[in-house]
Amino acid sequence: MSSILNTHMKSILLACLIISIGQLSMGLVFPSLPWIAKDFNISLNETQLLVSVYLLGFGPSQFIYGPVSDALGRKKVLIFGLSIALLGIIFILIFQHSFQGIIFGRFLQGLGTGCCAVLARASTRDRFNGAELPVAMSYIAMAASITPMIAPVIGGFINYHFGWSIIFVSLFGYVVIALVVILVQFKETLTQISSIPSPVKIINQYWILLTSRYFISFASIGWLNFTLMITTVSVMPFIMQNQIGMSSAKYAVWALIPAIGMLLGTSICNHVRPKIGTKNMLLCTPVLHFVAAIWLFLVPLEPMYLMLGQGLMILGNGIALPCAQAMVMQPYKKQAGAAAAMSGGGQMIVSALVSMLLVKIGLNAVWHLSIVIVVFGVITVCNIYRGFSILEEQ
Repeated sequence: MSSILNTHMKSILLACLIISIGQLSMGLVFPSLPWIAKDFNISLNETQLLVSVYLLGFGPSQFIYGPVSDALGRKKVLIFGLSIALLGIIFILIFQHSFQGIIFGRFLQGLGTGCCAVLARASTRDRFNGAELPVAMSYIAMAASITPMIAPVIGGFINYHFGWSIIFVSLFGYVVIALVVILVQFKETLTQISSIPSPVKIINQYWILLTSRYFISFASIGWLNFTLMITTVSVMPFIMQNQIGMSSAKYAVWALIPAIGMLLGTSICNHVRPKIGTKNMLLCTPVLHFVAAIWLFLVPLEPMYLMLGQGLMILGNGIALPCAQAMVMQPYKKQAGAAAAMSGGGQMIVSALVSMLLVKIGLNAVWHLSIVIVVFGVITVCNIYRGFSILEEQ
C-alpha cells in the first residue's frame, strides 16, 4: 500500500478529485431541499425531484461515456462531460426563480457529471494491475463514499448563511477549478485509440456484463449499499428539520457523525481486509446494518440517537462499497470503461428509482428506515455468498 501511495499518489488524487465532482454535485443540495420547497410553495416530495432527476441524468449517461472513453481516450471524454455539467449549473443560476428551470438544469448537470464516476474508475483500472488494483480502487471508492456524506455538512452551512442559490454558485466554482486541474495535470491513460463502437456492440458489451452472475453479484452489493446511503441521507434532513425543528446549520453539525462513520468504514476496510479477506470484510456490513436497524427502531426521536444509528449504518456502507467495487473491476482490463459504466450507472439508476419509490410509498419516519435497512441487509448477505461461490467455481 505504501509503495502505491509513494509512486502513484498523483494518479490516485486526480481520480479522487474526478469522482468527487459528481458526488459533491449531488449531496451538496440535500440540506437545502426543505427551503427550496418553501420558496416555491411545493411539497417535499416534489422537491425530491432535484435529487431524482440528477441521478437519472448521472446514471444513464455513464453507459455512453464508458464505451466511448474505451475508444477515444479518457481525457477528451472527461473534458466534454464536465463542460456539459457547467452548462447545467449556468442554466440553474439563470433560471433559479423557476422550479422547472432548476429541474432541467439539474438533469443537464447530472448528464455531464456522469463522466466522472466512469473515468475515475476506468483510468485507475488502466494504471493499476494485480494486487495493486484493489488497494487503488479502495481509495477511489473511499472518495466516492465520503463525499456524499461530507457534502450535506458543507451544504447545510452554505444554505444557512447564504441561501440555497449560493450552493450552485459554489458548485460552479468547484467544477471550474477541477476542470483546470484536469486540463493541466491529467495524462491520458488509454494506450490505444480506436473508433467508437457501434450501438449494437455497446449493447452487447453491457449484455455480457448483465448476464454475468459474478458481475451482478458484486455490483448489486454496491448498488444496494449506495441506495441505502443516499435514501437515508436525503430523508434524514426532513426528519431532523421538520419533525424535530432543527435548522440546516445545526443539522450540518450533527451530520458529521455519519460522515465520520463513512471515513471509519473505508479506513477499516483498507487496513483489515488484507488480514481477514474480502469475503469476511463484506460480511461485517449486514451485521452492522442489522444492529443499526434495531437501534433506530427502538431509540427516541432525538438528534444524538438518530445520528449514532445512521453513523453505524454508514459504517457498514463504508466497508461494503470499496470491497464491492474492487471485486467488480478486477477481471475487466480491456473493457474498464464499460465495466465502470455498468457498475456506476447501475448504481445511480437503482438508487434513483428505489429512492423515488420509497418516498412515493411514504418513507418519512425513522422506523420506516429500519425496515428498509433490514431488507437491504438480507439481500446483501445473499449476494456476498453467491458472488464468492461463483468465484470459487472459476
